[in-house]
Amino acid sequence: MSEPSVKRNKSIVKWAYANLTAYLLVFPAIVLLFIFHLYPMCMTFFLSLTDWNLIAPDFNWIFAGNYTKMLTSSEFWKVVGNTFIFGVFSVGFTVLLATVLAVVLDEKLRGVRLFRSVVFLPYITPMAAIGTLWVWMYSQDFGLINWALGLFSIPPAPWLAKPGWAMVALIITKVWKVVGYYMVVLLAGKQNIAESLYEAAKMDGAGKLQLFKHITMPLLSPYIFFVLIVALIGAFEDFDLLYSMTRGGPAESTNMMIYYIYQHAFDFFDIGYASAAATALFVILLLITFIQMKVSKRWVHYQ
Repeated sequence: MSEPSVKRNKSIVKWAYANLTAYLLVFPAIVLLFIFHLYPMCMTFFLSLTDWNLIAPDFNWIFAGNYTKMLTSSEFWKVVGNTFIFGVFSVGFTVLLATVLAVVLDEKLRGVRLFRSVVFLPYITPMAAIGTLWVWMYSQDFGLINWALGLFSIPPAPWLAKPGWAMVALIITKVWKVVGYYMVVLLAGKQNIAESLYEAAKMDGAGKLQLFKHITMPLLSPYIFFVLIVALIGAFEDFDLLYSMTRGGPAESTNMMIYYIYQHAFDFFDIGYASAAATALFVILLLITFIQMKVSKRWVHYQ
């Protein structure tokens, strides 16, 4: 065998070995992705075309029947509205408060590390425990919040007993739970901004407000964009908060898509309809993320 052929064969073997090694390393992740993500997604869409009730071994194909029933249901659209209200307000307040905390806690203040830990602590606490705690705090008769309001001669609020109040209570709890995590993300972004940019702007006479507006916010925008996407997806899929606090009540005023899906799947045993609602939730989140990606080009600035 000629020397060029030997070199060519060695290069082919080397290329095959390198690529085979890479595929073998990622193969376990691909298998897990297929088992726990791709396969369930395909099965959800498959079941949405049937009338399977979770118990019977057989089912009938009804194709678009579940989607027609869903789109013509006033209950479904109410649930969608509740989900958007909860998502927009909880994410909005979370991002605003997390940004303020990240900027303030980046300063060299006494006890700042302890305060960061205190703000982050609720995030690592299980949501079931937080839901139980806040249900007690929201109690109209002996809750801590109404007791504190009574000190200022403010009448007790029906936090979880009336529709409007219940949604406000959920939003407050959600913001309190997750703001610490997003504060840490934005704090990391804030500390990643070069100090020389601030020093140069100060030499040109820029004040704190100008520094925040023209340096901090533009360079923090990629992190805010990440927080917006992750927080909104998390808000749309927040099942444990609903289950532990309101279970969709009172009068379905806090019922959201994730709990609506659970109800039809495991309370009403209508897997086909629940799968159709789950598919709708997936499409909604996909559209929201796509819109955010498009709009982000106007306000997200990368270094």
